Amino acid sequence: MVGTIRLFLRTTENDYQQQLKEEALREGKRAGFAVEVESAQDDAGRQLAQIQAAIGNAHANNLVAVLVAPVREESVAPAVRAAAEAGVEWVMLNREAGCIEDLRREFADRAIFAVSPEQAEIGRIHGQQVRALMPDGGCVLCVTGPLSTTSARQRLEGLESVMVEPYRLVTLSADWTSEGARLALERWLKNMSKDTEVPGVFVAHNDEMALGLRQAARDAAVRLNQPLDKIPIVGCDGTPTLGQRLVREGRLRGTVVTPPASGPAVEWIARKRRRGEIPPAMVVQAVTSFPGLASLRK
Repeated sequence: MVGTIRLFLRTTENDYQQQLKEEALREGKRAGFAVEVESAQDDAGRQLAQIQAAIGNAHANNLVAVLVAPVREESVAPAVRAAAEAGVEWVMLNREAGCIEDLRREFADRAIFAVSPEQAEIGRIHGQQVRALMPDGGCVLCVTGPLSTTSARQRLEGLESVMVEPYRLVTLSADWTSEGARLALERWLKNMSKDTEVPGVFVAHNDEMALGLRQAARDAAVRLNQPLDKIPIVGCDGTPTLGQRLVREGRLRGTVVTPPASGPAVEWIARKRRRGEIPPAMVVQAVTSFPGLASLRK
């Protein structure tokens, strides 16, 4: 074995996070790494403790790299330096961290980098999907992930860049979960007045939250006797087993396909360990609309 890679997931109760796990295991096996996986169960303190324990036992466990899908970027920042000092490569998945550039200069022989889909482009695609579904403008309601995360902020910025007049954007924040999104929309709908503009499209920062929006809209449609359950919903992640399936079933109108970041992360670790290649600070992955925008316009 070349060595061990530890993958630290935000949670295992999420289809995209499961895809990160499966892709890391697949690429790890192909490259000759043993890949071990831990879940933080959405607890930032727990995740930091898991990472610190792994780095503390790096030599005994032949640990060569850690891949982290963080609960919160800032919470794992102290562990990046500890990993570099222990001779362990570090990869941030789907997020950014301000400390990476400084540590790359200080530890020039270490692979310290991030792999992420193009987050702002996700937001821009959401905007294009909205325009395809509602070409004459109107109110758009977006439920974001926690805005303390770079991924949610950048997705929202991308959406805002497209949602100009005659579109009006309403944003609610949730926690990446179906239940969090359901509660956020339910509260908003309960506070609607007769003058509140009803959204023409719902946008969710991931497909699980899109499902929560769908449930809240269905419940409110019965309670308020309004066709809120007919409002089209677009999500993100677009895994074959969840997002794309929901679109095919007609439960979502669209999603954004974001390839799992763990595959390129493992590939770069293999290149670094075998040939000494240092990856760029950010490995960006292309994202696509599902279905294509032309299909949505029809």
